[in-house]
Amino acid sequence: MKTGEFDINRADGKILLNDIRLDTGILPRGHKLTKEDILYLKMTGIKKITAGVMGVSDLSAENALSNLAPRICGKNVVYTTPESNLCKIAAGEDGIFICQENRIRKFNRMSSRIALNVIAPYQNVQKGDVIALLKVFPPAVEEDLLEEIDFKLSGNDPLLSLEDAKKEQAALIYTRFYDDKEEEKHFSAVVRKMVKNYTPLGLEFTAEYSCPHTVDDIAATVAHAAGRHRIVMIVPGLPASHPDDTAPAALKSIVDSIVCEGLPQTDAADLLIALKRNSKIIHMPYLYDRAPAAMTDLFVRIAVKKEKIAQTDFAGIRIPPLEKTELSEREKDMLIAPDAQKDPKAPAIAAVILAAGISSRARRNKLMVKVDGRPLFMKAVEAAVKSKASPVFVITGYDAESLEEQLEDIDINVLRNHDYASGVKTSIRLGLKSVPSGCDGALLIPADMPNITPEYLNRMISSFKRGKEKQLLVSACGGRKHNPVLWSSSLYSSADLVPEDSHLRQVFLEHSDYLGMVETNAETCLDVNFPNDLEKLTKGVQTTKADKKTLKTK
Repeated sequence: MKTGEFDINRADGKILLNDIRLDTGILPRGHKLTKEDILYLKMTGIKKITAGVMGVSDLSAENALSNLAPRICGKNVVYTTPESNLCKIAAGEDGIFICQENRIRKFNRMSSRIALNVIAPYQNVQKGDVIALLKVFPPAVEEDLLEEIDFKLSGNDPLLSLEDAKKEQAALIYTRFYDDKEEEKHFSAVVRKMVKNYTPLGLEFTAEYSCPHTVDDIAATVAHAAGRHRIVMIVPGLPASHPDDTAPAALKSIVDSIVCEGLPQTDAADLLIALKRNSKIIHMPYLYDRAPAAMTDLFVRIAVKKEKIAQTDFAGIRIPPLEKTELSEREKDMLIAPDAQKDPKAPAIAAVILAAGISSRARRNKLMVKVDGRPLFMKAVEAAVKSKASPVFVITGYDAESLEEQLEDIDINVLRNHDYASGVKTSIRLGLKSVPSGCDGALLIPADMPNITPEYLNRMISSFKRGKEKQLLVSACGGRKHNPVLWSSSLYSSADLVPEDSHLRQVFLEHSDYLGMVETNAETCLDVNFPNDLEKLTKGVQTTKADKKTLKTK
């Protein structure tokens, strides 16, 4: 669907993107304007209107939703006939709502024109309860987009399903360390909370075991219980404060795999979930009776109700925000300001890694070619992250999903340039526009520079003089200009890269009065452009003695 702003006299047959309020009522979104509508709009003083034009292969929002809803609805999940641009998805039976948060996020990344919102997963719902809303924002979408989404959904089970809240029998194992009344009191408090929270899930504790809190005793007891029960839950006598602590070591010695090794939550870090043949073993957090249990309960629900579990089921789940707490007077007296330890004269420099290009001369996506076991572009990313540059931005565009998958676990800023085909300057503008105002300047680093090092980037940063308004630092080797380039914030509007033939563009000549050179060697400045460059790189061309000597002195 093509959209734009139209003169009201030329809006006949155009489709409204939003409801338009009139004295006589509402012209709804998706309505195709008639001559009578236009006449009335002109009488109300409207001269221009933003609307859309349906293409031959476009589908209305309602038809698009009718195509999408059955693709995401699985067992015991039903949906309403779409009205306007919204489809309600509901429970077809009483049960436990099942969905994976990381898959919902992936779906919502497929298109900004379609959104799926769901209730919290792994909770009890009743027949008819609304569990999700599916919305298409424009009045119509391209059939090609729906086919693309359909393809991306085809490799997995439906996104949403409902499981019966059938009874599940579980065994409890108490690992005794003190073996006294206080420990017994602790065990009772933990189990009371477990019964309260997990009985609605259909979980019944039908067997109890006890053993000393030692590696061998825990391993033997778990092995015995797992041979008789599908779900085994450990209530520990001590917290597990290290991956090789008593309980984790015992589990690692006998289980087939550990699918959840700790929860990133201060009072539930010792939650462990493991598999042994057909049994699921859950090591409860020691502080379960005293701490907020929302995340622990979610992980336990996933482990209990999902037929097959794996590490991916527990990866990427959002941790709820910490509840507000107050400092004691003693703690207030001991506060430390981290900024006090920083050098006030050191420049604040960001890094913008340009990884949006199409790699046409390399005849394949050069940035994803493996070098030393990692994609080529990750060399520049790792150098920037390990340097003093902060924050770090990576601009993706062509094959963005492949690159962004590699960056999933690194705390950097990933920006997608949808206009990457228009050239590198669109990526430069996007990156520099996002650099915080507190930064004195920004490094522009092409992502096809596999030999760039954090040490060299730090040399560029240390060459930048804080407080000097206009500065432009360019890498140099043997009198030739190279990338990376460091621009001061006052020059962002004219920022550019050094051309690959090393001849200065006019923009560099304009700033020659304050252009500085940071010397390095040819190896550091290497960029990869052509197929033979990739061949040399992947074969591991040896560094010359001269290069090694130069690197050592740096």
